[in-house]
Amino acid sequence: MREALNDLEESGILTQGQGALLRRIYGRELFSVHWELRVLLYAGILLLTTGLGLLIRKHLASLGHLALLGAVALGCLGCFAWCLRRGGGFSREAVPAPDAAHDYVLFLGCLLFGTFQGYLELRYQVLAQHWNWWLLGSGLLYLLMAHYFDNRLVLSLALSTLGAWLGVKTSFLDARLWDHWYRWNGLLFGAGVVAAGAAQAWAGWKRHFLPVHLHLGLNVLCMALVSGVERRAGGLPYLLGLLAVAAGSALYAQGTRRFAFLLYAVLYGYLGVTIFALQRGRWGAEAVFLYFLVTASAVVAALVAFHRRFRSDT
Repeated sequence: MREALNDLEESGILTQGQGALLRRIYGRELFSVHWELRVLLYAGILLLTTGLGLLIRKHLASLGHLALLGAVALGCLGCFAWCLRRGGGFSREAVPAPDAAHDYVLFLGCLLFGTFQGYLELRYQVLAQHWNWWLLGSGLLYLLMAHYFDNRLVLSLALSTLGAWLGVKTSFLDARLWDHWYRWNGLLFGAGVVAAGAAQAWAGWKRHFLPVHLHLGLNVLCMALVSGVERRAGGLPYLLGLLAVAAGSALYAQGTRRFAFLLYAVLYGYLGVTIFALQRGRWGAEAVFLYFLVTASAVVAALVAFHRRFRSDT
């Protein structure tokens, strides 16, 4: 490597400053702390919002409800105003953030907005028994902001909030219907999230949002299908659906070189097949132990081999 850099400098392709910089990088004198800083920012925002909640709980009586609501609202509006000044504006393509803090300030504003909603409903019961509509409203707002500011972190929050809204609506059902509708809500939500991401990518609209949709949608969809496989009656269609989704995830992983989607395919497929086989066969303790020993070892070995192959191809 050093000889190659010397040749490039002698031929005039690289300047002495560029060559010196590349030598420092090759010698590991310089390295990136990009992801470490982003993790620290994310953890700091979570700690800040947690501390705010504890502060509200501790000083509720002394500060007053309206004062606390006003402080949270001002913090939320301040975050949104800062983001609007620094960036924003809808574009069909990816828009780079103006700085490293921009995405996390927007995320903090969204969390403060959720805190404001929760505290307002808890104290004044604005919507009473229909409080779950707060989740729908905040989820749609987060979705709008994610697209306007081109923020995948807020997009994850938006999709999770909409999924929580569906889950809360399901929990209001009669106990005898809860399990059935919970599973179907999971199937519809997971398929809807995947379909929405695929439709956006096909239309050329925020193509870089597709992995976020797939990560959440595939996990929800596969978990709902696994819960269906557990049923002794009618479990086979769920297993076939799970294997079809796993195959699609594996094909996507192969085409995009994203190992996480291959991991989803293997683990969920293995879980579904294992549940189906163990529930419908007569297994002794020794047979179960041998089954897990052999199959788990094979799955781990396959994942290690696939991971090495993915790394060598990138």
